Amino acid sequence: MIIREGRVAIETGEAFYNPRMEMNRDITVACLEALPEISTYIDVMSASGIRGIRVKKEVSRNIEVTSNDWDGPACELIKKNAEANGVSLEVSNCGANTLLSQRQFDFVDIDPFGTPAPYINSVCWASKRAMGITATDTAPLCGAHLKSGIRTYGAYPLKTEYYAEMGLRVLLGKVAREEAKYDRALKPLLCHTTEHFVRLYLGVTYGRADADAMMKDIGFIVHCFKCKNRFELPGLAVQAPETCPVCGAKVKVGGPIWLGDTKDNAFVDKVIQVLEAGQFNKKERAIRMLNLVRQELDTATFYDQHAICRDLKATPTEITTLLDDLRSQGYAASRTHYLGVGFKTDAPIGVIRGTILRLSE
Repeated sequence: MIIREGRVAIETGEAFYNPRMEMNRDITVACLEALPEISTYIDVMSASGIRGIRVKKEVSRNIEVTSNDWDGPACELIKKNAEANGVSLEVSNCGANTLLSQRQFDFVDIDPFGTPAPYINSVCWASKRAMGITATDTAPLCGAHLKSGIRTYGAYPLKTEYYAEMGLRVLLGKVAREEAKYDRALKPLLCHTTEHFVRLYLGVTYGRADADAMMKDIGFIVHCFKCKNRFELPGLAVQAPETCPVCGAKVKVGGPIWLGDTKDNAFVDKVIQVLEAGQFNKKERAIRMLNLVRQELDTATFYDQHAICRDLKATPTEITTLLDDLRSQGYAASRTHYLGVGFKTDAPIGVIRGTILRLSE
């Protein structure tokens, strides 16, 4: 089967190809275009080779691209697809961890089927300037498969209404703790959760001071399932209350997770500009999503308007009406890319509930 995507046409053969990830690959190409310091790139699990071939063909400057796969026939298919698209790249036939323990690249990109956890340590060591990490095991990340999440990521993921963001921050926290071992720090450039996957684009900085500063963004979320109050506890050695300070119900603690920013707005702006100017099949959808990411408040959780309305037996208003009202009261508020009826705000839960009740009258 011949697949046309971006400016390339590739044969899939027996290799795995997921058409639902086309937007993911569009954004990858745009991110590489927006990172002029990247001159070497590896797609660690290439399958048909489409991601690496697109990077080589569509990024305007010359990047040395390596496409790796452990499967021999897949490597032969990558060579065939590269030649058919008129690009020259290195094809490697090696296990992911073996290769990444031997060589380093400016940008390491890993998009496994399922969890990236077995490879995160190797990705952190091999990434000199930046990395891209995809996770499709959203159930363990988000708390739906709790024991699996604890085993895989060394964190307790709470299954809450903001589960999509919880999963992203559990993954980010895992990567940060691995990165710190090498006296390096990560800088989130663009992180998002879309459909069935989490995707991280992370810059890398060096030095113990940067690593120590980064670790201050690791911490826990204290959540009340009764009134939906929640707050952050930075650090790895924390003392959490047993009951909610708002309603007195017992609380649960999730983490450790990443509590810091999940995007660099200047970088997101550059990626949007690349998408607007380029030939990308999913550009409109990608730009809509990135504009939401761009405007999100840098809080570690979001609220589900409809979930709060159900608790209050209130009628939901337009989400923009709610946000405008919260802003008029002096609070910051934004929509979120995680959920259409989700919103972020620094308003306390009592104000949020009171505002929703008043607007539903």
